Amino acid sequence: MAGLGADSFRFSPLPPPKPFNFRDPKTAGKENSNPNRGIFKSPNNGVFGVKNEGPLDRFEKICPPGGENKVVVYTTTLRGVRRTFEACNAVRAAIEGLGVMIVERDVSMDRGFREELRDLMDGKEEAGVPPRVFVKGRYVGGAEEVLKILEEGLLGEILDGCPKKKAGSVCEGCGEAKFLPCFQCNGSSKMVLVVKEELGQRQGSTVVVRCPECNENGLVLCPICS
Repeated sequence: MAGLGADSFRFSPLPPPKPFNFRDPKTAGKENSNPNRGIFKSPNNGVFGVKNEGPLDRFEKICPPGGENKVVVYTTTLRGVRRTFEACNAVRAAIEGLGVMIVERDVSMDRGFREELRDLMDGKEEAGVPPRVFVKGRYVGGAEEVLKILEEGLLGEILDGCPKKKAGSVCEGCGEAKFLPCFQCNGSSKMVLVVKEELGQRQGSTVVVRCPECNENGLVLCPICS
């Protein structure tokens, strides 16, 4: 080690690294010029190119008619089964408590809604038992599922972007009943027609027919809030 001075162990400093330029024209078009290329191709991609899932993506795609961007809830106002009636009220209160508007379809007031729900829930055990909640074309579940999501604090995220309801507002047409007596038959669900002679009957005779405008209860949906 004789003859070796302290200066023999000095190393020249390394030059500072050149900053990487994502828009450097010299590297454009080269296959390995940007190791992160492809990550930001779509605004729906995550940090590593994995698509970010929204809060509704984990629910099954089942969309009621006209429910693509709304909250549709199938309920019942009959008190025959107390548990079912109270479950419907609980779900309604949970959603409206977040200021979200509900498209409520009462299966006890309209047979068409009952059949519609049965078709949507085809093959499921809980097919005809309300409440059933659909958000933006996704089936969220019944009372148990919705209230669990509420307890977890995630219901607001799931309902984000849905139409809002003004606090304390009441429909001027139906008073939140959602239905009105038929305007054509006054709620009787029957109409009297005058029979013409060419139908094989005496001209001027009358016949009673089913009103085509209302449901089996002589009701029609409120044209204001439906």
